[in-house]
Amino acid sequence: MNWKKPFIASIISLTFLTVLAMGCNKTDETPTPQPSGPQLTETPKVSYAGDDACKACHTETFENVTHTKHHAAFKPLADFPLEKPLGEITIFDAANKDKPTSTTLDLSKAKIYGVMMDDYVIAEIPESAGFKEKLYRVGAVHKTNDKWTVEAPKQADIDNDGKNDWTAESFTCGKCHAPGIEVGSPSYGVSCESCHGPGGNHVSATDKKGTMNSETAKESCLSCHESNPSKDAQGNFTANTHYGTRNYFASKHAQSSQLNQCLTCHTTHKANTNGSLLPTDKPTDNCVKCHAGKTFDLDKLMWKNPTDERGHFTRDHSFGAMKYEDLQDDPATKPIEIKNPTMIELIKKQLPELAK
Repeated sequence: MNWKKPFIASIISLTFLTVLAMGCNKTDETPTPQPSGPQLTETPKVSYAGDDACKACHTETFENVTHTKHHAAFKPLADFPLEKPLGEITIFDAANKDKPTSTTLDLSKAKIYGVMMDDYVIAEIPESAGFKEKLYRVGAVHKTNDKWTVEAPKQADIDNDGKNDWTAESFTCGKCHAPGIEVGSPSYGVSCESCHGPGGNHVSATDKKGTMNSETAKESCLSCHESNPSKDAQGNFTANTHYGTRNYFASKHAQSSQLNQCLTCHTTHKANTNGSLLPTDKPTDNCVKCHAGKTFDLDKLMWKNPTDERGHFTRDHSFGAMKYEDLQDDPATKPIEIKNPTMIELIKKQLPELAK
């Protein structure tokens, strides 16, 4: 019959199209390529390991650091053997000048962070005390023979009863003296990680290569040892940086591309006999390593703040570019005002942002 041929052709065509469709919809059995190597499930967390973790591998370096002024910036109270146990004190808030505020603080139970510069005991004041700040200088250590006592850091008649009160000032020096407190490090003072950055990932890594950034340490000095002048309320430029590298910006050292900034003169971990990070005990002996055949008067080359009785301010680091006698400073004031027009023009040239 004539209808059979078209019918058979239709069946064949339908079968062909069905097979073709099945082939197009067939799942590719070739596995998707997977990245090789260990996979990160989350972004590595920034964590601080503390000095004990660093000391385990870098024992000699750590021992050298303990003889530096950096290490003395903040120490555990345990480093000061006390003559008698700590007890209760009634302490007033020096930061609250409008309203006399006091609390009874049991130092034996208080959160004590440590001792700043072999002097002030830094502790946390409970929020319930109503003090303006959280951290205070609650005491001062004093040595008699081989033992220490904790006494009032400051005394003043806060409540106007005619008697001196045990007075605590807020701890405003933590950024540089105890940076570990703010970042949550196990080591509160100027630790390895204060300069090198958090080392938690470095400590836990099997392959430690590349887990610490060497540039961090190079740039860390100026975070505390600031070089640039500042401005006072009257708009005067002042060279009063607290232990900064005063006026280094004006020196030929700072303007040279051949020098390694701070590390050209300073050591990183090992101090001289004075506790300074210098390779020589006499600073000018360090100068002649590059400036052979020359002699230097340290007091002229790196002058001191004449109103700084306690040595809070480091020597001038302009190395003669900004002489004290040229600044027209008023020695009756603690800051060093820069009034000399020539010096002001130098600041404007080197530091245009500050001069605005």
